Amino acid sequence: MSSNTDDILREISLARLVRERTNLLDITLLLSLPAVLVLVYLSPVSLRESLVFEYAEPTLLTAFVSAFIHLDKIHLLVNLGVYALIIPVLFVLSLATQNRRRFYTAFVTFLFVFPFVLSYLNLAIFRPSVAFGFSGVAMAFVGYLPFALANYLNDVFDVGPANQIAPMLFLLSLLCIAVLSVQSAPTIDRSIGIITIIAVLVAVLSALRYALTVYNRNGELQSKLRAVLRTPGHFELAMITLVLIFAIQFVAFPPDPALGSGVLNLYVHFLGYSLGFLAVFTAIETVERLGWAETVL
Repeated sequence: MSSNTDDILREISLARLVRERTNLLDITLLLSLPAVLVLVYLSPVSLRESLVFEYAEPTLLTAFVSAFIHLDKIHLLVNLGVYALIIPVLFVLSLATQNRRRFYTAFVTFLFVFPFVLSYLNLAIFRPSVAFGFSGVAMAFVGYLPFALANYLNDVFDVGPANQIAPMLFLLSLLCIAVLSVQSAPTIDRSIGIITIIAVLVAVLSALRYALTVYNRNGELQSKLRAVLRTPGHFELAMITLVLIFAIQFVAFPPDPALGSGVLNLYVHFLGYSLGFLAVFTAIETVERLGWAETVL
């Protein structure tokens, strides 16, 4: 993005930018998923129960459809709430960086590919149970946030590079997940404690390495950050995104994973979040290194 474009973006309020770049089709597409989830929930209970993903008898149909099945109202409302928090932020970030196509590529991939991937990866830890619900896919959208924020800071305010900030944010969020996951374990033996400590140290050191790279590559970093503070609406957008990256983890990895008569699948939450980030980050890095960015994303 050129410096002239950067200056224009900084002078336009965020509200005006969203109004000018959002159309009716965008609103329709973004609202279609919550409508589908609600309609599916209103279908007969017997039908919904027949479409959950059974580990003992997995099928392609239930591998996909189960991601849109909810048997409990609270479960549905939590997933709708996460979607309502994450999707508008991701969409606005994509508008601010003129990456609408990239956003919709991820949107379609998460909705139509990830249900299969997450369902069958669930079989890696076999147990006589079933899986259903949108939370794994919702966490994939959360996994997109670190890169979306890094790309936004890099493109609009020249605070980057994005391929250093994004992994730093992701690793710090994994540190948060590691600590929260230990809390939810029924028992914590010595080996789990040691593994957790090692994971935390690795995440901290790796994140520090990326942070130092970002600091060394950004001349006049303080003046760039002050530019973020002075831009109407943009500072708030950056802070909301940063808070969401970490706050959602407290919802996805609670101390007590019990939910009604079932248990939250923390494993699929972790898979969804990690694969969501890795899919976006790897795809964009590959495309940019091959010089296809202008035609693909």
